Amino acid sequence: MTLALSGEMAKRKRIDYSKFALAKSPPIRSPKHLAYVRTFRCCVCGTDDTIEAHHLTHVKGNGGMSLKNDDKYTVPLCRENHFLLHWTGEKTYWTERNLDPKLYAALLWDSFNKGKRV
Repeated sequence: MTLALSGEMAKRKRIDYSKFALAKSPPIRSPKHLAYVRTFRCCVCGTDDTIEAHHLTHVKGNGGMSLKNDDKYTVPLCRENHFLLHWTGEKTYWTERNLDPKLYAALLWDSFNKGKRV
């Protein structure tokens, strides 16, 4: 007699997705790092007024609608440039300014973890 016929439900085994080559790891969250990023001047215009930590969306590949990238992929932007970036689109915004935010984000993350200010 099978389990279905005996009235019992078979339990499904949990799949360990971390064993797959394309497994997504949980995002890195660090409120302390975000606070650290906000202590810097805007990486575009240099102002220190109303600095926000912008999460880069085209770095790790899991950014998109309602999905923030890891906190280590953040750069400081003033409120005006942050608004302009979202209005323009990330790729266009950085290309027009000839800036590489991935490099800046990597330097900030590295300096934060080593305890040395950039």
